[in-house]
Amino acid sequence: MKFSFHLFQLSALALMSATADNIQDLCTDHIADLEKILPSDTVTDGHPIPEIKVGKDTYSGDEPHFVVHPAGGNHDKIIVYIPGTTDRPSLSSCLIKSMSESLSFPILALSYQYLSSGDKYRNGKCEFLADGDDRAEQISCLKQQHVDAIDGGNYGFTHYKDDAPFWAEVLPENSLTRRLGDLLIHLHSKYPNGHWSNFLQEDMSTPAWENIVFSGHSQGSGHVAYLAQTKNINGAVMISGPQDECIGCPEGTTFWIDELYASSSDTPYTALGQGDEELLSVMKDNWKCMKAANPSINWSMTEPQSTDFGLDTTPEDALKSPLVTDVIPSDTSTCGVKAHCSVAIDDSVPFIEKTDGEKCYLYEVSVWPSILKAGSSTKATKGSKAHKATKGQKSRKGSKAPKV
Repeated sequence: MKFSFHLFQLSALALMSATADNIQDLCTDHIADLEKILPSDTVTDGHPIPEIKVGKDTYSGDEPHFVVHPAGGNHDKIIVYIPGTTDRPSLSSCLIKSMSESLSFPILALSYQYLSSGDKYRNGKCEFLADGDDRAEQISCLKQQHVDAIDGGNYGFTHYKDDAPFWAEVLPENSLTRRLGDLLIHLHSKYPNGHWSNFLQEDMSTPAWENIVFSGHSQGSGHVAYLAQTKNINGAVMISGPQDECIGCPEGTTFWIDELYASSSDTPYTALGQGDEELLSVMKDNWKCMKAANPSINWSMTEPQSTDFGLDTTPEDALKSPLVTDVIPSDTSTCGVKAHCSVAIDDSVPFIEKTDGEKCYLYEVSVWPSILKAGSSTKATKGSKAHKATKGQKSRKGSKAPKV
């Protein structure tokens, strides 16, 4: 059964087109200890920050990162949030506010050069590469999309459908890895007595993956899963994803999501979807594949549990299995895929409102805190006592060495 909260309709929003730039920023002013930093302010070599064109719309590539500095000194982990296609940190300000209230360590919500094509469309473009029963190029495409975004590359820019590139080129200096590294370098330089060097490798430019929990929504969720598969990260929180799909592939076809993960066996995983999302069945299949390939993943079952009203979900629930909500999105949503946006994007998140205008966003009650706490709960960080005790132990048979 689906439940709807009383949400009044804003007539002005109804007149707007459903582009991300029309989505209201609702919770930024209520995030404690927040600092906004432009990507262009972190550049050390003078390279430009490109605009991002998705369809007919153009989006700024220099929207601010959100950095939350909690009190407490020398933290041993951080959480990084990766937004989806056309999104930026401010559009998930209520989720970031929940992070700041639920977690005791720093939060970095990235502004990055997301791929200029949504997950569903990239899946279709990759299918275009199939040559009859030969799916090798299609399978490679599903992997290369993440390589382009995370490391930089021109795979999407050199493959075409209908005389147009699959997605725009991402130069290495604008990749997610470099964007995060530049931000960490900037923070370390600005706060030399702080803890930011804990999250850089010895070269002081590359992120220290094993000390970082990654979270993301939509396209960002897929990048989180791929990071867990290729690097030894500290935790994975996946909202509305991963949505990678090998369309039309014969049963038994495998791609990157079916491989052993570089992240160690104690890396926690959590996931959340909305029951009416178009690609929820794809997410469910991917969660099953992740668990099948890596039995040590903490889920005891991959069929998602319902969060019901979302009032009493616990971290234990989030560790047991993926979660799904059937609460209807807010009536104020300007998003073209409301169910998909409702678990992370401000104006689509269902809320309860008092007569004085004060709002309680539903998922900040227990759902978001549960997936965030569980997804960052158990793994030891590099340099901690637990990590040092296990550092010399062999990884499980057949697993890949962490990539750096």
